[in-house]
Amino acid sequence: VFSTMVFSFSQRKALSIIPHITGALSVIGSLSILYDILKDRSRKLHRPYYRLLLGMSFFDVFASASLGMSTLPIPKGTEGVYGAMGTTRTCAAQGFFIQLMLVSPFYNLMLAWYYLLLGKNKPLSEEAIASKYEKYMHAFAMIPVLFAVMGLPLTLYNSADCEYR
Repeated sequence: VFSTMVFSFSQRKALSIIPHITGALSVIGSLSILYDILKDRSRKLHRPYYRLLLGMSFFDVFASASLGMSTLPIPKGTEGVYGAMGTTRTCAAQGFFIQLMLVSPFYNLMLAWYYLLLGKNKPLSEEAIASKYEKYMHAFAMIPVLFAVMGLPLTLYNSADCEYR
């Protein structure tokens, strides 16, 4: 637990405001990737690479938006938290979507595996990867979704007592 004395008011304010900017930039970047893939979906979505990238960018939009909300969803009146305007439910919702952030590195790992299958030792074709491995790649990348959902009934997303104090 951090004391409100650890950070000055100006530092807490900066820690609250900066994620609004970086979160918005990340959302814009992820939406740009989604747009780029979907505008040429007839060609791109036939390749496993783009389907994996689509999944990663889709979940990254939610994670970036949640991080970009910064302290806004934290319950109003929480001592030592600048910009807290939410409720326990908005705080829990933010925690849920931040937990989904783990989907992106899982998809990134699957993209690395895709490239490993594509070019190491006995390279596989994209068609072979799509038919033999892609469904497992997406399933593996969804493991964090399972954990995020499991945290809801356990109320794991309430009162993080985070570093903004």
